[in-house]
Amino acid sequence: MSLKRKRVVLSLADKVKIIEQLDRGASAKKLSEMYSVATSTISDIKNSRSSILSYVSTLDSEDGRSSRKAMRAAENKELDDEVFKWFLQQRAFGNPLSNSIICEMARRFAEQIEGLDSFKASHGWLRNFKARHGIRELELGSEKPPDRPQEDKKFLEKFKIEAKSYDPEFLYNADETGLIWKALPGTISTADRESSHKVAEDRVTFLICANSTGEHKIPLLLIGKTKSPDAFKGIKTLPLFYMSQPKAWMTAALFTEWYDSIFVPEVKKYQKTIGKEGSKVLLIIDSAPIHPTENILERENGLFKVLHVPTNVASQLQPMDQLVIEKTKLHYRKQLLQKLLFGDEKEILNQYNGINLKDCSYMIAEAWNSVNRKVLQRAWYKLKGTSTKKEQQKEREERKREEDEEKNTLEAISIMILKIPGCYECSEEDVGKWLACDSSDYGFQMLGEDEPGQSDPEETSDDPEDGSIDTEPTAGPSASEVFSCLRTALRWMEQQPECDHLQLLTIKRIQDLAMYKQVKTAKHLLLTNMLKQ
Repeated sequence: MSLKRKRVVLSLADKVKIIEQLDRGASAKKLSEMYSVATSTISDIKNSRSSILSYVSTLDSEDGRSSRKAMRAAENKELDDEVFKWFLQQRAFGNPLSNSIICEMARRFAEQIEGLDSFKASHGWLRNFKARHGIRELELGSEKPPDRPQEDKKFLEKFKIEAKSYDPEFLYNADETGLIWKALPGTISTADRESSHKVAEDRVTFLICANSTGEHKIPLLLIGKTKSPDAFKGIKTLPLFYMSQPKAWMTAALFTEWYDSIFVPEVKKYQKTIGKEGSKVLLIIDSAPIHPTENILERENGLFKVLHVPTNVASQLQPMDQLVIEKTKLHYRKQLLQKLLFGDEKEILNQYNGINLKDCSYMIAEAWNSVNRKVLQRAWYKLKGTSTKKEQQKEREERKREEDEEKNTLEAISIMILKIPGCYECSEEDVGKWLACDSSDYGFQMLGEDEPGQSDPEETSDDPEDGSIDTEPTAGPSASEVFSCLRTALRWMEQQPECDHLQLLTIKRIQDLAMYKQVKTAKHLLLTNMLKQ
C-alpha cells in the first residue's frame, strides 16, 4: 500500500528559486524530490515562468514574496494596476504615504474608469490591496523619507563591494529621459497667418547607456508614439534603435525588450571586439517602477546582472545624470538650430515644417556621439571616487575645459536663436527655459499628474526635394552634386540591414558639409553679383 503524498503548497519565493534552478539546468525530478512535490508541479511552474516572475516583480516587499502562496487577482484589475503603479512611483521618489492618501488616490483613479462610479475605497479594499502586493503596514503612516546622505553612503558601499568582481569595461549605466524634439524658444511665424503656428510640442523618449571607461556607448534607443512612422517608410537601417508606445513612454516591457535585444547583444559584440568574451557584466539603473527587478533581468547564467540605485539619490549618483543627459540634449538643440539655418533665412519656416522623426533620429544620434569619452568617464567619479590628488587635479582641469566648451556652445546657440523668426527678442531667461524644457521629464508616465504631449506627432514622409542650382564654379563635382549623391547614398544605406549607425552618421556628416559649402558658395556669388550691378 503506497503512502499518500502530503500536500505541499509552495510560496512564490520557492517558485522563483525553482525557476532559477531550472534555468541553470536542474532536472524536474531532482527539484520535485527537493521540494516534496510532484514532477507535474515543477512542469506547471516552468510553463508559468513568465507570469510568476512578472507577478513577483510587482510585490513591494520580500515578506510578501516569501509568504504568498498564490497570485491573487483584484476584482477590478485596471484600478488595482493604476493605484499600484502610482504607489510604486511615490515610494521610489521617497514621498511619504499613508492609508488615507492611498484611498484618496484610488477614488480619483476610479472616477476616470467607466463603471466604477460607486467605488468606495473602504478599509477592506485597502487591506486586500496591501495584501495582494506585499505592502507592509509599517511602511505606511508617518514614516519619514530616508535620509539622503545615509542612502548615498549605503549605496556607495554596496556598489564598491559589487564592482570589485567586474572589469571596469563592463560596468554600465542606462537611463531614459523625455525630449520635446521640435521645441523652439518662441513661436515661428510668417506674415501669412495660415502658415504660422506655435511650436509643436512633439515628445519622444530616448535611453542612453555607456560603460565606466567611456569606451563603449550603446546606440541610442528612441521611443516614439507611432509604430511605423511615415518618416521611416522604406528605411531598414537607422542610426539608432526605435520602439513605439502610444504616448512615447518607457515601460517595463520596452525596457526588458531593450535589455534582451539591444543591450546584451551590443555588449557581447563589444566583448568580442576587445577579446574579453564571457566576462561578467553589471548594469546600473535607477529604481523607477518601469525597471524590472534584479532577478527578472539576470541573464546568461549570471553573467549579466543589474544593480538598482535608490531613486531618491539617483540624481546625485547615477552616472548618466551627471550632465551626460544634459549635454546630449544641448548638442541636439544646437543641431536643430543649425539645420534650420542651413538654407535661406526666408525658408526657415518651411525648413522647420519639413523636420520629421527621421531627422530627429539623426540629430539625437549625432548628439549622443558628440558626448566624448572624458565626459563619460567623469560621470562615474561620484560612484567610483577619485582617490589621489593627481586624479582630483586632473578632474578639475577636465571640468574647466568642459565648462569653457559648454560656454562656447551656449554662445553659439544664443547667436543662432536670434536669427530664427519669432525668436528675435528671446532673452537669456527664455533660452534657459527652452534648454531645460524637458529636464524634469523622466521618460516614463508619472501617474496622478497631467501628461505632456498627448497628441500624436504629425510627420512628413520624406525630405523635400532639393531644387537648388549648381553655383559653385569648380572643375570637380560641385557641392550641390555631392549633396544630391550623398542623399541618395544615405537613403540606399538606410535600406541595407548590413549598415550600422556609425556608417550612417559618417555619411550624414559629409552630406551636411556639402550642404554648408553649397549655401556658403551661393551666398558669396549672390553678393558678388550685387556688387557688380
